[in-house]
Amino acid sequence: MNRIDIAHQVSLTMDGDTDGFDLDAILDDLAEAGVTDSVDEINSDTYWEIVRRHDTGAQAEEKAEKAHAGYLAAEAAYKEATVKRQVAFAKAIEAMGRGGNAVLSNKIGLSAPTVKSIADRGRAILANRTTEK
Repeated sequence: MNRIDIAHQVSLTMDGDTDGFDLDAILDDLAEAGVTDSVDEINSDTYWEIVRRHDTGAQAEEKAEKAHAGYLAAEAAYKEATVKRQVAFAKAIEAMGRGGNAVLSNKIGLSAPTVKSIADRGRAILANRTTEK
C-alpha cells in the first residue's frame, strides 16, 4: 500500500475530519513505526498517540488558552498599577500642598488636567478605604 492509501485509512479512523491535524506528520510517524500496508499494523494506543501528537487544532486551542490567561494576568496587573498610580498622585499632591498639581504635572510630563483627573480618582479610592474601616 502507498502513502495515499494509508492517508485514506487515517481519514476513515477520524470520520473524514482531518482538519486541525497535520496529516503529513501523522503519516511520517506511522511510517517510522513500521506501518506499510495498514494502520492496523500498530497497536491502537500507539496509533492514537501519534494522532494526538499532531492535533494542531488542540495545540492552537491550548496556545489560545495560555495567551488568554497571560492577558488576564497582565490586565489584573495593569488595573492594580493604575490604582497605585492614582493613590500615589493623590497623596503626592496632598503632601506638596498648593500648586502640587502643577509641580507633579511638570515633573512627570502629563498635562495638569490629566494629573488632576488621576489624583481625583485616587482621592476617591482613599475616601472609600477610609469609610470602609
